[in-house]
Amino acid sequence: MDVLVTGADQRQGLAVIRSLGRRGISVVAAGPDSNSLGFSSRYAAARWVYPSPVGQPEAFVDSLCEAARKFQVRLVMPVVESTVTVLNEHRDMFESVAPLAMASREAVSLALDKRRQYLLAQEHDIPIPKTVSPTSMQEAQTQIAALHFPVVVKPNNKLDGTGASPDDFKVAFVPDWESLQKLLMAYFRHSVVPIVQELCVGHGIGFGVLMHQGQPLACYQYHRGREFMPTGGVPVRYESMPIWPKVQEYSVRFLRAMGWEGVAQVEWKAIPGTRDVVLMEVNGRFWASLPGSLHAGMEFPFWLYQSQLGEAVQHSRPYRLNIASRYLQADLKRLELVLRNTYPVSSVPLPSKWREGIDFLLDGFRWRVKGDIWAWDDWFPGFYEGWKIIKYYVSRASKRAFEPKAEG
Repeated sequence: MDVLVTGADQRQGLAVIRSLGRRGISVVAAGPDSNSLGFSSRYAAARWVYPSPVGQPEAFVDSLCEAARKFQVRLVMPVVESTVTVLNEHRDMFESVAPLAMASREAVSLALDKRRQYLLAQEHDIPIPKTVSPTSMQEAQTQIAALHFPVVVKPNNKLDGTGASPDDFKVAFVPDWESLQKLLMAYFRHSVVPIVQELCVGHGIGFGVLMHQGQPLACYQYHRGREFMPTGGVPVRYESMPIWPKVQEYSVRFLRAMGWEGVAQVEWKAIPGTRDVVLMEVNGRFWASLPGSLHAGMEFPFWLYQSQLGEAVQHSRPYRLNIASRYLQADLKRLELVLRNTYPVSSVPLPSKWREGIDFLLDGFRWRVKGDIWAWDDWFPGFYEGWKIIKYYVSRASKRAFEPKAEG
């Protein structure tokens, strides 16, 4: 077999499997669940279920080593952050079995540490939001005085902390000092390092790039049009756009400073009415919106495969502009949030409820709007997604129908 791909349970894992499989590369799809999305793809030549990399890191590494030996793979592509993190910690042992399509140990560690990212960005004159990272309540009282509310709070490292799930510390939007105090106390209680930033108003921009020997082999920019939470988060509807010179310059400069090799995505926030941007974060892996890159003609997984094996990357045609893609399951949930007004604050101006609903419906008929999961040449994952959507809403309707009604 040619490549083992982790994260087959995620849409970016499916996108990697498809990109490689369509080029005739034999792929072992590996995921933490026997019902992983990528297992249903026609391009998965073999399938492997591994233990949770978060809950059982040593068992995960042992399982992946076993799979690499069994299928005699030429390369392992870690797709999701949890697998990147664990394999980076155990890379000496793992790389004796199979090579990893990852940057160096130090570069990956830096990509997983937001605080170090922001410090490095400041050293290289890359704009960032006003940011502090207190280690105690006493530090917080001093440092927060320089910020204006509302602020955004997020963990420095998604897998930091003891005695708490990473899900306990999601991105939070905090309106005042009293609310921030309560949240920071939870962070410090679990030894999780917080990042506190002023809320940046503006649209999100993603910049995908493949770096090789300090040079960008392929670059792609997209507008994060609709995000799961209207306050910001995972994009559920996004669209390819022309590359802004400043975005490319900053992104490549920063990745060179990191010593980055391979694929990465740099997230920016555009200042309204300008082409100025501020850095949000660097994701040192394949990004969740990778399917949109493929729809636009940017075959990042295949090009990474070529570069890792020492082959010349043949990339000459510009990507297609204004090609949109959406993750239907999450886009439906976002629509419900907007219609119900169940969000605290928005970092971008939101359309009216009518406009939001009409745009959602029209996207189903626009030729330039593709699906993250659906593909005509690989239709079973799309049917699987549709079945999950139906089950989700039927389950909610059933629970509501059988819930006891309140008296009075």
